[in-house]
Amino acid sequence: MLLDPPGRPGWPQELPHWPYVQAVDDALLARGIPPGLVRANINSLRWGLTGYMLLQWDASRTHGHGGIRLNWEEHKGWSYALLGLSGDDVLLSSVLTMVETSYADPETVADVAQELVMRRRLPQARYRTEWPGGKQARAAASDFRRTALGLEPLGSRMGEEITEGEGVQLIIDTQQDTYEQAIAAVQAAYGFNPAPTTGDWPEAPVLEPRPGPQDLSVEDLWEGWSERMLFDTIAALMPGARTVLRHIADVGGTATYDDVQAHFASHPDTPIPKNRIGGTLTSVRAVRRRIGPDNNTRVLELDDRVRVYRIEPALIEGLQRAFALADARPDLLRQDSTGV
Repeated sequence: MLLDPPGRPGWPQELPHWPYVQAVDDALLARGIPPGLVRANINSLRWGLTGYMLLQWDASRTHGHGGIRLNWEEHKGWSYALLGLSGDDVLLSSVLTMVETSYADPETVADVAQELVMRRRLPQARYRTEWPGGKQARAAASDFRRTALGLEPLGSRMGEEITEGEGVQLIIDTQQDTYEQAIAAVQAAYGFNPAPTTGDWPEAPVLEPRPGPQDLSVEDLWEGWSERMLFDTIAALMPGARTVLRHIADVGGTATYDDVQAHFASHPDTPIPKNRIGGTLTSVRAVRRRIGPDNNTRVLELDDRVRVYRIEPALIEGLQRAFALADARPDLLRQDSTGV
């Protein structure tokens, strides 16, 4: 449960989007996935005095692949980031394109967060339902900006009800106020975002490209293997082989044959009979014939003498980044419906 934030010196009122922050936090708490970090505030005048929030789960609150971060901004909506074991290690970040409204219903946010926290993947559904309080939150945010610029809020004036569109009196002192301040005040009076002053004009916004293999490094990690090559490998694997390889990477790169059999015999998403583990992993050998450096090294080795699977330690971090991209871009992965 979140406590009401203290008043911030210099701001005219409480955070206008705080009810939305509380509603989202309550929905996450009800799902049993409360974030370890919740941060909410207002951007500077340079960015339009818009509200934002940040929600973050570290690796201890997820299923062990690393942390998750959700970001919300008043006019941009929702985005996410896949983190490593450290909150500062951002493996991948992108907008949540399936959430098609800025003030998305908190249950929508909880749906997306649950998939990311529990399975580290995005849901396939599209979400268009808006939070019922979205209209009031937008009005409160508009009043916040007007008040911050010294204008009367549209919501009330001397205790009287004012409807949007009713005129307000605006006084501009041309000897004291700068041109940019005057423009900002006029824009706010008409309900637009305040214009930043000349020195604060931001650079033109850059559209975030959809993450893809081009974002991975082609530098040599070990014996000619790169992050890009590792992704090409896992993308070409049969789904069952991909899941087994990820499990071995997640446990540090070494797992006994018996442990792998036991883990997947009752796996909730990809159950594999004990007598089919070896057959499932033939996909790794088949893909290696087409993808990989020009030598005899392999991503996954089986030591038959002690029945242990091994991944070269130098490849573990690269595999984690490759799997992070696979989580964000399942459309790039082989999805054979027959077999595992």
